[in-house]
Amino acid sequence: MYADIGKSGVRSRETSSASICIHLRFLSSLISSRPFVLVRCSFWSRVSSRVRSEGGSIRGLFLAAILLFSFAVNRAFAYDWTIIKENGRDYIPLTDLARFYDFNSAEFSNGVATLNCPAVHLQCASGSRDLYLNGLKFILSLPVLDIQDRLCISRLDLAKLVDPVLRPTKIAASPVRTVVIDPGHGGSDSGARGPLGNEKEFTLDVAVRARDLFTKAGFNVRMTRSSDVYVPLESRALFASFQPDAVFLSIHFNYGMGPTAEGVETYCLAPRGVPSTNDSGLTFADFQNCTGNVRDPENIALATAIHASLITRLVVPDRGVKRARFVVLRNNAIPGVLIEGGFLTNPRDALRVASPAYRELLADAIVRGVMSYNRAIARGSLRSLRPPASISAKPPPVGLSETFSGSLIWDPLTSNDYSRDVEP
Repeated sequence: MYADIGKSGVRSRETSSASICIHLRFLSSLISSRPFVLVRCSFWSRVSSRVRSEGGSIRGLFLAAILLFSFAVNRAFAYDWTIIKENGRDYIPLTDLARFYDFNSAEFSNGVATLNCPAVHLQCASGSRDLYLNGLKFILSLPVLDIQDRLCISRLDLAKLVDPVLRPTKIAASPVRTVVIDPGHGGSDSGARGPLGNEKEFTLDVAVRARDLFTKAGFNVRMTRSSDVYVPLESRALFASFQPDAVFLSIHFNYGMGPTAEGVETYCLAPRGVPSTNDSGLTFADFQNCTGNVRDPENIALATAIHASLITRLVVPDRGVKRARFVVLRNNAIPGVLIEGGFLTNPRDALRVASPAYRELLADAIVRGVMSYNRAIARGSLRSLRPPASISAKPPPVGLSETFSGSLIWDPLTSNDYSRDVEP
């Protein structure tokens, strides 16, 4: 699972009108994190009641010793995060993130943060939602803020984006055996119209190419449509939801935003409580829990793997991993992404999309992305219960499993082909 950054707090610091800074103690629990103060207060009562229930016997003392040992282990595997309240949201200083994930250098200059370790180069800027991991672009749900002269990332983005991307082996999921391919639009719904063809035709062509490649690679393949027919969005999501050990891949091509809009973007479901990337503000619907939100960690990991594969193999502008609440994502019970493979309204993109060679490359990149995701999930499901010695000393905020280490970095973040820096 991802790091559940904070449902518990134990001691408060100075309170100012701008923010409240709290150090939280996170206990090692795979199910939930309880306030440390409650654990501390209730611990001795549990010990004494157990001893009394056993009549002060040796067995009672032995059970009390077990409780004491468990308490000591929880203390040893705790981690202090600094939580800063700002605008009703919880934020975490990037210095905390750097320490927890073993970044060996952290530089802050002109509102830009640059964190480095042997495997990962992270950059972001104050006031921006753009986050770069080894140059691969992600759009945060909330902007990075400069609070009390410290650059901070939202707790939600840390838990729902940074942690599952840096530590995919912590995601509890089965390797993918079935792929549900969803060619966007169809029938009476032509989708975007370009000078060289319609979206519904291009999406079906890419889907068929991907189907053949997935089949050759040993995957089971299901298609929401295999001909020029219209299928309601709800039916596509429902069909996918009943497929076991599966992922959902919706293929689309973009339209609008002016003739200069160019490149590829990959969407996964927005976490509860934040707006979609392209929305200007929160709505009531943003606070409703969607079926697909139970797959938040898998969604962002799958989007990362596929988007990295697309950017490295297609050599097109990187528009980032984004969030949305499209029907096919929010109503879907399996991990899913929606791929926008280029703008039919951009002259360069339109020429690419109209080329069979480009569509074959696009299909191949999608297949390779799923295989990359599978390798990460497989490493997580097969890993030892005991973390490697080199990283076992640093506890994660939740669970007794490994923290991030360069040796655990997975395929999407090992490439330098898409490296770029954040502009101040």
